[in-house]
Amino acid sequence: MWDLTAIVTYVISSLIYLYLPLIPDMAQLAEHATPWRRRLYSALSLGWTGSDREWHALERVMKLMACVILAVAVSVHTVVAWDFAMSVAPMWHSSIFGPYFVAGAIFSGIAALIVVMAVLRRVLHLESYLTRHHFNNLAKLLLLMSLLWFYFTIAENLTVWYGNEPKEMAVFGARTRAHYAPWFWTMVVLNFVVPFVLLGVRRLRTIATSTIAALCVVIGMWLERFIIVVPTLANPRLAAVSGSYAPTWVEIAITAATFAAMMMLYMIFAKLFPIIAVWEFKPHPQEEEG
Repeated sequence: MWDLTAIVTYVISSLIYLYLPLIPDMAQLAEHATPWRRRLYSALSLGWTGSDREWHALERVMKLMACVILAVAVSVHTVVAWDFAMSVAPMWHSSIFGPYFVAGAIFSGIAALIVVMAVLRRVLHLESYLTRHHFNNLAKLLLLMSLLWFYFTIAENLTVWYGNEPKEMAVFGARTRAHYAPWFWTMVVLNFVVPFVLLGVRRLRTIATSTIAALCVVIGMWLERFIIVVPTLANPRLAAVSGSYAPTWVEIAITAATFAAMMMLYMIFAKLFPIIAVWEFKPHPQEEEG
């Protein structure tokens, strides 16, 4: 019930926050589109006329939704973390999981954003709009979140190692020294070492290196989810049900299909709607009058 409520709220809030900045552009596109698109854009523009009252209302609602979406994002990822932390499974029962998951979600989200921006910049020739300045600022934020993620990772594993509880040490050993060690240390390299080197040195921080670091983080954060889930389930408190795990071709196909579906939906969106809000690059009527 927690997950259902949180995720549905997150999806609805995200769609609203995505839709609001599109309204002015929908009204503009309705004037220059083919018949079926004109009907689509006219319906989505909600009769937008561009009056001062509408602009003020839109800006107020967008600011409100920015605050709402931030609070919802924190609550959603905290609830997902509590799904793990409320259990007594080794290395899941931890109060740090809430902020750890929130930081991880922001971290991987920024990385995915950089990768998508780099692809769109190259494919759609948006060099004049997605500039080095944007990538530089996002790269700095990615570096900050990499350091924060590394701090949470150390805190989680250090307390387990120092506590030396046998069941948790079995999972800790599987992660760091045994069957899952290659994935764990690859995760650390991709999520911390690569961003720290490529983004921490100003001379190395370019659009290309920022994209490489972001792509490494996307892969590394997927590995983090794998490392959180699998070693604990393979080494439960009840020794009789312990075992090992390797993904089957069905699971690999489902995972690949999920990524493919998300990319397809994004490409459809990019085909129908402007990727960059056009109205943000044009003066508002009240600004022209001023």
